[in-house]
Amino acid sequence: MPEESSAARDVRVQTDAGATLSRDSEQYGCLFCRTGREESVIRQLEKRFPGIEAIAPVKLRRRRMGGMLVDERVSLFPGYVFFRNVELATFGLMNRLEHVLRLLTYRDGTWWLHGWDEQLARRLFEAGGVVGYSTAYFDEGQRIHILEGFLKDHEGSITRVNRRAKTAEVRVDLHGKQFYVWLGFEVIDEKHEVAKSGD
Repeated sequence: MPEESSAARDVRVQTDAGATLSRDSEQYGCLFCRTGREESVIRQLEKRFPGIEAIAPVKLRRRRMGGMLVDERVSLFPGYVFFRNVELATFGLMNRLEHVLRLLTYRDGTWWLHGWDEQLARRLFEAGGVVGYSTAYFDEGQRIHILEGFLKDHEGSITRVNRRAKTAEVRVDLHGKQFYVWLGFEVIDEKHEVAKSGD
C-alpha cells in the first residue's frame, strides 16, 4: 500500500445541494496516486490525453543552506494530481495509468470538481501550480492580516502563526478531507499599509 494510503479513504463526498455544472464550462478533476509518483502520472496524462493540463501543486518554503536562505519547492497535497481540459469520453481511462490509485468522485458518481473544490483547483492552475508567499501585516493586537496571496482566501482558516519563521498553518478542505499545511508569508510594515490605504 502507498505511504499516503489513508488519504485515499473516504474521498467520496456528498455533492452540495443544488450544485450545477455546465458541460460547456471548463472542468477540473483530481487523481489520487502513489506519493512521490505525481510527476510520472502527469507525464502519462500529457502523453495519453492531448490537450490536457495537469499539475501536482507545490508550495515555496525557505530553508537555510550554507548560511543563506534559499527557496525550495515542497508538495502541497502529496499524492494528488489536478487536471483540466479532458474529453469526457476518455476520463475513465485514467484509472488504468501506472501509479494512479483512483479518480476522485462524489457520491453521485460525478468526477468533475465543483463548489469549493473547483475554486481551489482553479486558483492552483492560475498560480501555475506553485503557491508562493502571501503578503501580510500584524495589527497592534498582533493579529495577522493577509493582504494578498493564497492565504488571502483562507485567512479565516488560519490555525497557528509562527511569526519568527513567517509561516502560518492553514486548514484547506479538499474533496471532503481537511489538510493542515504551513505556508509562508512576507511581512510589510503596518504603518506603511495604513498610509497606503489612506492615499
